[in-house]
Amino acid sequence: MKSLLLALVIALPSVSALAASDTAQALQIVEAALAITKQSDLDFGVAAQGDGPKTVPSGSSEDAENASFLVTGEPDKFYSIALPNDGDVNMVTNGGGSQETTIAVTSFESSPAASGQLDGSGQQELFVGATRDALLPNQQAGSYADTFTVTVLY
Repeated sequence: MKSLLLALVIALPSVSALAASDTAQALQIVEAALAITKQSDLDFGVAAQGDGPKTVPSGSSEDAENASFLVTGEPDKFYSIALPNDGDVNMVTNGGGSQETTIAVTSFESSPAASGQLDGSGQQELFVGATRDALLPNQQAGSYADTFTVTVLY
């Protein structure tokens, strides 16, 4: 009987040799979304008919002319900056439609240029400047405006 029992124990494989299992975790890191908020507009001020082109530099701090934005997101993260292309922004008055009622804005620049890095609290100021075309001698008097988009991307 002992030999039969010993033969059965040797002949039957153990259950632990037929199956095994382990566990793993499902993980996800959620970063703060990148956002941009306008603080001030790009302002070319007041000019007379026939004035030459005017450049507003981006500068390194907010002033009365440059546009400023606050970029927020994941602390210490780098981001890229996209500005309008020449031909994208045309300030108009009275509906535009003619040279005398349209003023082009070109040569957009930013500080920081091309890319930035958020600080340890997840923010950075971004300043934008551009050049306004020369005004025609018969440029229609009035207030001119257009919108432009600044895009930031991780």
